[in-house]
Amino acid sequence: MYHSMKSITLTELALAIGGTLDGNGDIAITGSASLEEATATDVSFLANDRYRKFMTETAAGAVIVTSDYDGPGESLIRCDDPYFAFRNALVELYGWRKHPFTGISPQAAIDPAATVSPEAHIGPFVTVSAGATVGAGTVLYSGTFIGANAVVGDDCICHANVSIYDHCVLGDRVTVHANSSIGQDGFGYATHDAAHHKIPTTGNVILGDDVEIGACCAIDRATLGSTTLGAGTKLSNHISIGHGSKMGKHCLMVAQSGIAGSTTVGNYVVFAAQCGSIGHITIGDGAKVGAQSGVIGDVEPGTEVLGSPAFPIALMRRIVATYPKLPEIRSSVRRLERELAAMRQLMNPNEQEPD
Repeated sequence: MYHSMKSITLTELALAIGGTLDGNGDIAITGSASLEEATATDVSFLANDRYRKFMTETAAGAVIVTSDYDGPGESLIRCDDPYFAFRNALVELYGWRKHPFTGISPQAAIDPAATVSPEAHIGPFVTVSAGATVGAGTVLYSGTFIGANAVVGDDCICHANVSIYDHCVLGDRVTVHANSSIGQDGFGYATHDAAHHKIPTTGNVILGDDVEIGACCAIDRATLGSTTLGAGTKLSNHISIGHGSKMGKHCLMVAQSGIAGSTTVGNYVVFAAQCGSIGHITIGDGAKVGAQSGVIGDVEPGTEVLGSPAFPIALMRRIVATYPKLPEIRSSVRRLERELAAMRQLMNPNEQEPD
């Protein structure tokens, strides 16, 4: 938690985020915090009922709530979507991270055959290879490598030690966080005569506009064609995308997840943490994959799956509810087997027990 350099009254803040204020509009807000940690100069929010209990004891200067909220609170900003409104309040208070340099560092290595916008900002020890293009407003932090004939669009951000391999394409406003790799070779080998022979990867990676890639991610280039992520898709940290996969628009993928090669993922698909999928399957539009799930077959559009292997969530809940009962079920089955054996013996006294 830290305070911004800006002070704004509640009246001004409510107007800026499109909310309706209940309370003293002259209160000055300089920061933001959770309901538990907020002080009188912080704005907080309530978007999940499990945190409603903190509303009676929070010290926040104001809380952003739903339009129909009917609980305690002295200064409330009512909005249709409190979480999104709180996001807008953060933008109003803090703005966005400012990069610490402007222009092109003399310590950057830019090939004469590269095309770099004079409005780009390139830090020290960045490499931009021959034939590469870097757009206006793009920021490349120290240690970034842009390969031959790669394209980085306008207003992109590549944080420290990002590698964009040759011929890969980043759209506009793409963010790639530290130590991620875009376009390394896919994991492809032909096994012949008891040896694994590497398959050349002749394709590339294409990231659509407004894609964000977390830290320490790896997106394989395609063996043939392109590995693609659609516009607005967001990846968290430590995520692997296999070669030749196609991911649609506005997907969300949480940390430590991965999809194998040649997987097709629709639009607005959500992967919770530590998910995985086999390759050569299709996951339809709007599907949701629960945490630590293993997807081994196609998922229909709009379906929510959970478990490893993954099942539709309603079925998986029944399976999980059965787990604690398995010892009891096992004992019951053994008892029934003994009773059945005894009945058979009574009915057929000369029958021998099966081996």
